Amino acid sequence: MTHKGRVALVTGGGKGVGAGIARALCEAGVRVCIGYHSSEALAQKTLGDILSQGGEGFLYKADVADRSQMRAMAEATADRYGGIDVLVNNAAMQINRFIREYDADTFRWLWDINIGGYWRATQECLPYLKRSAAPRIVNISSIHGKRPGLFDAGYSMTKGAIRMFTREAALELAAYGITVNAIDLGACKIEAKTGEHAFKIYWPKEVHGNPGMPLANICTPEDVGALVLYLTGPGAGMMTGSGIRLDAGMMLV
Repeated sequence: MTHKGRVALVTGGGKGVGAGIARALCEAGVRVCIGYHSSEALAQKTLGDILSQGGEGFLYKADVADRSQMRAMAEATADRYGGIDVLVNNAAMQINRFIREYDADTFRWLWDINIGGYWRATQECLPYLKRSAAPRIVNISSIHGKRPGLFDAGYSMTKGAIRMFTREAALELAAYGITVNAIDLGACKIEAKTGEHAFKIYWPKEVHGNPGMPLANICTPEDVGALVLYLTGPGAGMMTGSGIRLDAGMMLV
């Protein structure tokens, strides 16, 4: 098995981490549906970068909180390319709030995006993945699913849920030969946060003393893309239910 000619759907693929994943997959010869929702300009730039390098992909605007839109995106991908071999669940929000600052609507909205979106995408892509010769699911999680960060408990809770969802899905979907793994990501160099929800982004003084990264740097979207390539390639066929830390050593200090 090689990557060339395979088909992937990447949620949140238009910018940030998702864009790095989409670019890496296309560079390896994978045909990619680049799912996006709030930032069409960045998504168009990502697609332009891919096409200029000879890659093959297309954009699809869909809200991961809407099942009908997720179903339509999966169908459009399979109709265009003949199936789906790889699902990368990446679309998520980190709104940076203390517990005291969450209201009920914000809490429900965050969970509906960060874990509900992964759930819907997996369900809607499953019929196509079952027909793939080497089906793969990669869930982008965070080290905050393991370690509290003094800040944004809601986000950390969703990332912890993704870790368990990965394990449960790995057990259930093994019957179809589908591997399911997670990447526990640390800080990553991405664009400024965008979206229709105008949350203020700030870092309170309580977290300024957090230790830095032993490697004296933070990850890039390209680093994440390289790991996704491994997890969706022939070398990871016997790997499922795993969570791989990609954090420049943040969890060590």
